[in-house]
Amino acid sequence: MALKLHSNRISAALMAALLTAIPAVSCTSSTENTGGGTNGITDTDTDSSAMVTESVTYPDVDYEGAEFRILNFDQLWNMYIHIDAAELNGEVLNDAVYNRNRKIEKALNCKIVEKTFENDTANTINRITDHAKTSIMSNEDEYDVMFLPVNEAPDLITDGYLLDLNMIPELHLDEEWWDQDIIRETTFGDRLYFVSGAANLMAFDSMWCLFFNETMMGNLQLELPYDLVREGKWTIDEMTKYCKAAANLNGDNGFTYNKDGSCVWGISSHQQAPQHFWFSAGESTVSVDKNKQVSFALENDRFYRVISKLANMLDNKEGYTLRANNTDFDVENGGYVHVFTTGRSLFMTGEVKAAQLMRDMEDTFGIVPFPKYDEEQSQYYTSLVSQLFYLTIPTTNSCLERTATIANILTRDSYNDIIPLYYSNVVEQKGLRNEDSIDMLGILRETRAIDIATIFNWNLALRNEIDTRLFAGNDQVASYIASQKNTVEANMKKFFDFLTE
Repeated sequence: MALKLHSNRISAALMAALLTAIPAVSCTSSTENTGGGTNGITDTDTDSSAMVTESVTYPDVDYEGAEFRILNFDQLWNMYIHIDAAELNGEVLNDAVYNRNRKIEKALNCKIVEKTFENDTANTINRITDHAKTSIMSNEDEYDVMFLPVNEAPDLITDGYLLDLNMIPELHLDEEWWDQDIIRETTFGDRLYFVSGAANLMAFDSMWCLFFNETMMGNLQLELPYDLVREGKWTIDEMTKYCKAAANLNGDNGFTYNKDGSCVWGISSHQQAPQHFWFSAGESTVSVDKNKQVSFALENDRFYRVISKLANMLDNKEGYTLRANNTDFDVENGGYVHVFTTGRSLFMTGEVKAAQLMRDMEDTFGIVPFPKYDEEQSQYYTSLVSQLFYLTIPTTNSCLERTATIANILTRDSYNDIIPLYYSNVVEQKGLRNEDSIDMLGILRETRAIDIATIFNWNLALRNEIDTRLFAGNDQVASYIASQKNTVEANMKKFFDFLTE
């Protein structure tokens, strides 16, 4: 089953009271003091108005200007993925990241250096994992940490490119600024090879949600779905009713996309959206028992009932859903954001970051989570983009204590200073347009969840084929699921065989 992640809401004052000094030693034994005291630097030592915590303490170390070298992409899908900012520019988030890093550099006498690998126009994600492998195989100590989409290359783990993070105590992985549920669910045999934490805002930008056109909903005399969500009644059946009410040929001959057409769809859908619908309905590819035993979980009656409902809602024949183009504003081919912002769909599937792309949209839009299967489902489940960039440490790292200490401090300070600003200033004030949507954002945060088969990429072919069939209104997936079971289990076996070597 999908597993709920903890909310990231936090009292800055409480956090300041809880934080204590974290001792660390330079890998070259060059610290001036090793008594475990603090160096006296707090948030009040910087003139940044972006810092929101009262005070925190830092380990009494001196890294003599050593670089903390980060591998990351330079850009990806309009998400905020940067760990460093080159300069102050007046943007709240940029300036907060800049000030956080300069404060840490001053406290620890280090230099944070983000080495960005250039993405291409096709967003070929595996370019960065290939680069990481090449760097590690060359046996050059080129990076201290690498932010990598582990989903794209699980052999990073099984072929021995990455270190077991549980063997590095200075990371303090039991602290709340690391995503504890992801840690728990991706730790097997007491080993952990990647981690999500507050330093990487992609884990927040990439939450999947549903955008909807409030203006259009009012014109259709439909109830805004906010209260349905709050009451636990936002289900696939309810969303299908909305899609049916919105679908309209408007004089067109059919619901095939035409840039000059007038028809309206219920949903403008990203092409990978179906898998997020069945995940939000409480179905995961594998289940994990209390003894950490993993088993294939899709051959059950409830899953097939979920698929049947989704095949009805996602089928284009009646105009309920348009399988739109993934290029956001592609006019010729029907980019999913273009279709929605031009008033040709009631809903749009996407990640939270899409709110930043629609600031010029004239109609008012809101957000809600993906629907539950039925009202008996205990909660909503909000999935993250499968190619989430996780923090990893390469086997070539020659200074683990220093690396882990800086990484932990960076993540802690992000949790204190950056996350509150990300939500209050960037998402709430610049993206979302009303208090109801901000309330929905809180529900998304509190219900983030993972399917470990997706994280470890055990189920890629299965997910893609189910996506295709659902868009065609085809709910006959039982035989295909059975045919894919051996493949998923073989992928799982490779991983677990690695753990027992």
